[in-house]
Amino acid sequence: MSYLFIVVIGAVAGWIAGQYIKGSEMGMLPDIIAGAVGACALVLFARVIGISAATGFFMSFVVAIIGGAATLYAMRFAMKEKPVVVTRPRRRPTR
Repeated sequence: MSYLFIVVIGAVAGWIAGQYIKGSEMGMLPDIIAGAVGACALVLFARVIGISAATGFFMSFVVAIIGGAATLYAMRFAMKEKPVVVTRPRRRPTR
């Protein structure tokens, strides 16, 4: 399968996953880019380690969707606003 097609499938998967995954709302463009990058990365990884099913059309399609959604989820999880610990000055004991 062509990597251009994988990028398009990943971009669509990233956009759809961005509509459903709640978290830090970054916008549509980062969702699409994360989906496309994740799809390419996971399909390439599957082909490098030798999963022969990833070379077919249907399995590349499935792997691209999983890669796009997983990358978007990981990116949102990593960029989620974390609570800030506020330290207070120590109180002196009263006499």
